[in-house]
Amino acid sequence: MKQARQLLAEAASTEHDRESAELESRLLASHVTGRSRASLFAFPEAELTAEQSDTLQQLLQRRCQGEPLAYITGQREFWSLPLSLAAGALIPRPDTELLVDLALQHLPGLPPGDIFEPGTGSGAIALALAQEITDRPIVAIERHSAALQVAHDNIRQFGQGRVQLIQANWLDCIATESAAMIVSNPPYLASDDPHLPTLQYEPHTALVSGTSGLEDIELIIEASCRVGKPGCLLLLEHGNEQGSSVRSLLENYNFEQIQTCRDLSGHERVSLGYREGLSGDD
Repeated sequence: MKQARQLLAEAASTEHDRESAELESRLLASHVTGRSRASLFAFPEAELTAEQSDTLQQLLQRRCQGEPLAYITGQREFWSLPLSLAAGALIPRPDTELLVDLALQHLPGLPPGDIFEPGTGSGAIALALAQEITDRPIVAIERHSAALQVAHDNIRQFGQGRVQLIQANWLDCIATESAAMIVSNPPYLASDDPHLPTLQYEPHTALVSGTSGLEDIELIIEASCRVGKPGCLLLLEHGNEQGSSVRSLLENYNFEQIQTCRDLSGHERVSLGYREGLSGDD
């Protein structure tokens, strides 16, 4: 049987980024053994069982082949929630927490009504909002069955009875003028985006939106004109070079108080606007 230290060192030596490899190796070892990362660090001489050693080697091999850590462990943290994850749902990114922050900042002053999240995937955004908002219904919407099951499991565990999950295409089944807020991280990559090969393990339908990358964003903006109440807030995550295009789309559909906010890396990441009528300041 190999010691944890030996197996982790072997794994780290196969990667160019030693620091990242060591961290991910310890996360996988913690996942396999049930021991904390601190325990593995403090007692690296501890021997793994034959079964643990074989399992860890298999998982390390999957990671070396490019499979995301979140799919291997079946978990990803978002808004401090340890969400379950599977290959049918997009992996939540830290940048998407900006979407939640902005939704909470702009919540005061919105008209009465529900909060909708079309394209919920794992349910991450809706569940993050549910931890902070207790006085409005939150409706998570997902079209694809594999992601729907992931969202269902997470909502059952973390939804606190405040999140409803429905299967639909974007906002097609939502009643007219029922939304006070619509928040979404839709697909926004173009079909020829050069980053797609590095995202091969994630669902294509959650990444790609037509030839320009803006098709689904425009569908949501157009539908929001029907679903949103006057003064409804629409927030959309998008690519870091799409801010100008998304603002133009919002203007074309007569949204007001349009702005784009930057993520922690300084990239334009979320654009928002209010449905014409009441403003967010009224």
